[in-house]
Amino acid sequence: MFKIEVLQEKPWYLQVAAFGVVALLFYAAFWYFVTSGTRAETAEVEAQVEQLQRANAGAQIASQRLNEFKANYARAQADYEDLKALLPEQRELTTVLANLQERAKGKLTLRKFTPKDDEQQDFYADKPVEVEVTGTYNNVGQFFAQMASYQRIVSITDFKLTKIKDSMTQDKQDGKTVDAVFTVKAYYVAPEKLQPAPPPAQPAPNAPPQAVAAAPSTNPTTAAHQAAGAASNAPTAGAPAQQAK
Repeated sequence: MFKIEVLQEKPWYLQVAAFGVVALLFYAAFWYFVTSGTRAETAEVEAQVEQLQRANAGAQIASQRLNEFKANYARAQADYEDLKALLPEQRELTTVLANLQERAKGKLTLRKFTPKDDEQQDFYADKPVEVEVTGTYNNVGQFFAQMASYQRIVSITDFKLTKIKDSMTQDKQDGKTVDAVFTVKAYYVAPEKLQPAPPPAQPAPNAPPQAVAAAPSTNPTTAAHQAAGAASNAPTAGAPAQQAK
């Protein structure tokens, strides 16, 4: 057996080395046998922490994207409400036509106001009305200016302006000098097509950022844009630019 007396007879540096080796062996045995369970538990906890951190980061990204989706949806809903005011439902069309009729009667003599059959387009419809009025050149121009600023989407086509020839007519005596014949088209959308877009679904945590999905083809936003485009492209009269004949 190893004897302490033998070690004491050795030089001091060998004694220090021997004690160091013994201490190292004790530490290795303690680390391996005593702390092995603790180290395993620590590794498991660290893995769980890392997993939770990844999940938390994903949840934060999803929350940020959801807020972005909500903001985009709120803007789309605001646009929808604004455009819905421009394109009435079919049940409101009578009110719109009555309003147009009253505006025409304001400073003009309304001789004809004849609604025609509806014209169905892809996402909207229009109601043409044949109109004939008599008045002054300026009053006719003011009526068209009112139509240009009217809240609803309307257009004026087939415009014809003629000078009153018979100087003995009552209209001539009242200062009315021109006859105007034109077609007013009031645009509207059917109730089943006037539906708002559904709210956006919550994105998955790892899904790439996406813009809010476009509204379906029956959304009034699409219908209003197309109706507005049709109205702006129509050969409208605006204020009478041509001289009365």
